[in-house]
Amino acid sequence: MITLTELENFLSETYDLKNFEDYCINGLVVEGKKEMEKIGLGVSFNMLFLDRAIKSGCDAVIVHHAIFEKNFFSLKGKEKNRIKKLFDNDISLFGIHLPMDAHPDIGHNSLLMEAINADIGDPLKWGFFGFNKKGRTLDEIVTSFHRFIHPEGLDFCSNEKIVNGFNIKTEYGFTILNNGPKIPQKLFIASGGSTDLYEEAVSSGADTFICGEIKEHIPAISLETGTNFINLGHYFSEKPGVMALKNILSKSFEIECEFIEISNPV
Repeated sequence: MITLTELENFLSETYDLKNFEDYCINGLVVEGKKEMEKIGLGVSFNMLFLDRAIKSGCDAVIVHHAIFEKNFFSLKGKEKNRIKKLFDNDISLFGIHLPMDAHPDIGHNSLLMEAINADIGDPLKWGFFGFNKKGRTLDEIVTSFHRFIHPEGLDFCSNEKIVNGFNIKTEYGFTILNNGPKIPQKLFIASGGSTDLYEEAVSSGADTFICGEIKEHIPAISLETGTNFINLGHYFSEKPGVMALKNILSKSFEIECEFIEISNPV
């Protein structure tokens, strides 16, 4: 069992929440019962996730994407329905956003770098540079990501096409623009919606950029800069840190923890 205060303090200290400027509240967002025996963890707070958490008997939930407002007094539509269900079941909601991306040990990006056996380097915003000291090919790196972040048995279609000079490959559900070296040297990883960091990372020497989204202008940047781009998908790129937190909580406290997989191909 763990108290609400113990969990709140543990998360605040683990992720150094007070030193992060973010788009949303990090930490306790909605207060539920004071003592908890089971915690549900997931990537995003939505009704599918919440229904599964209630069915599993969770007393609190911790997600990467909670409520993306810092201060609001208007609860209507889907937000009203979600919050009402939390109150009806006396469940606490915690959100850990950018601090979970940026953590140097148990954050999404450091864990993604570790999954491909790259040496982690300097941070840039919430992402990290890394060095492919093992000399792994781009194909080997992509396969390692698949094994690390996808549930066993998840099926994907693969294809490759060239459209107006843009070489776009889909493998394991990833979108890959292989316009850079077959054996990358300097990589940059920033989970989730981080394409705005692409050109800054390239200007700092990255030949391979890895994130969780792709936008219209990205194929041109990849082609014109001669760099690789890998879109892992927003959901799957932000799963590793949640899994790591689940394992830490299970070891640190006498409490049951469950990762609730609501796979999202986007």
